[in-house]
Amino acid sequence: MSTDTATNVFEEVFENMRKAAEANLRMQQDVFHQWTTMWPGMPSPQSVWIDKVRDFQRQWSNTISDLARKHRDTFDRQYQVALESLEEALRLGEASNPEEFRKRTEHLCRKTLDCMREVSEAQMKEFQEATTKWSELVTKAGS
Repeated sequence: MSTDTATNVFEEVFENMRKAAEANLRMQQDVFHQWTTMWPGMPSPQSVWIDKVRDFQRQWSNTISDLARKHRDTFDRQYQVALESLEEALRLGEASNPEEFRKRTEHLCRKTLDCMREVSEAQMKEFQEATTKWSELVTKAGS
C-alpha cells in the first residue's frame, strides 16, 4: 500500500516537473520571439521554423518523460529484488548443514548477478531508446 502511495507521489512529481518545463519553455520562446522582433533589421522568425522547434521540443519532452517513467519502473523492480535478496541473505543462517548453506549462498549469488545483468541491460536499452528517439526527432526536424 505504501509503495503504491510512493509511486503515485513520484508520478505526480514527474508530471508536475514536465508541466513546469513545458511552461518554462513556452515562456522562453515567447520572450525570445518578442525580443527578436524589437531589433531593427532583424527578420521576423518564420512561423514554420518556430512550429518545428516547438514540435521538436514537445516530442523530446514527451520522450524524456517516458524514459523517466521507465527508469522509475526499473528502479522499483530493483528495489523489490533487493528486498527479496536481503530476506534470503538473512535466512542463510537458518541452514541446517554446510551443503544447504552452500546451496543457499550459491542461489543468492546467482540471483544478485542476474539482477546486476538485468539492470545493466535495462540501462543500455534506455540509453539506446533515447539515442534513437533523439536521432529520429533531429532528422524529422531537419526535413
